[in-house]
Amino acid sequence: MGKFDEALKKAEAAKNSTVLEPVASKVVEISHEEIDTLRLDDSTVEQATPAPASSLTEKTDPLLVALSNTQSTIAEQFKLLRAKIFCREKACRSLAIMITSAQSLDGKSVVAANLAVTIAQGINEHVLLVDCDLRQPSLHQLFGMQPCDGIREYLENGTSIAPYLQKTQVNKLTLLPAGKPPPNPSELLSSEKMRQLVEELRDRYQDRHIIFDVTPAGFAAEANFLATMMDNVLLVIRSGRTAMKPVMEAIDHIGRDRILGIVFNGDRETQKKYDYYYRYYKKK
Repeated sequence: MGKFDEALKKAEAAKNSTVLEPVASKVVEISHEEIDTLRLDDSTVEQATPAPASSLTEKTDPLLVALSNTQSTIAEQFKLLRAKIFCREKACRSLAIMITSAQSLDGKSVVAANLAVTIAQGINEHVLLVDCDLRQPSLHQLFGMQPCDGIREYLENGTSIAPYLQKTQVNKLTLLPAGKPPPNPSELLSSEKMRQLVEELRDRYQDRHIIFDVTPAGFAAEANFLATMMDNVLLVIRSGRTAMKPVMEAIDHIGRDRILGIVFNGDRETQKKYDYYYRYYKKK
């Protein structure tokens, strides 16, 4: 537990510093015995048709760096995160990954969207990205889409999930949006119909990764319910902002054995090391 506590104490000590956007990430992998700190440098679903390169920055949020700025330091962080997940799951490839956070504004949706894009950019990888944050849905905005029906409408009145699936600009990446925010998000996402939906998506789309962006674990009960149906969970923490207590509470709620790792969002120390390496590499 020493390395984990040390990393969290460092983040808590710097929580008063301002971080405007995610600049890098590192992962804390969790096992039953110990926690090791691993750094990272910054119907049928149809395949999506990529948008022209000239229109990407006009239609997508700048925070979607894996799509709009593929050569940036931050985009490289998500490639390394993808590699770390694939290496960890080499023997049993994960199909359903839940991404949540200890509290709001930690950047979980940005991490989920960028990771989904990065995986879909692989040669043979297909991704279904599901917005399960019915309280503050944002994935459609990141991809430059207008609000549309999604999980809420399906859970209330839908009979098939197919009409709610949306193409994105990224080939092999499909989005299932949250829909209009409902008055009872916890009840909808903790319902039997939601459990059946997760099982249906896992069974029907066995050739693709399914990434679920879920409400912060320390904020809503539905995160704990959904975690029980996932292969793995990634917990996002804002470096220099998130205190240790909500992180430990989120881990206890989700269950340590379900958490694949913790992504430290906005780790400037890692970015500095990556920038130095990149400059050195260019001189060689």
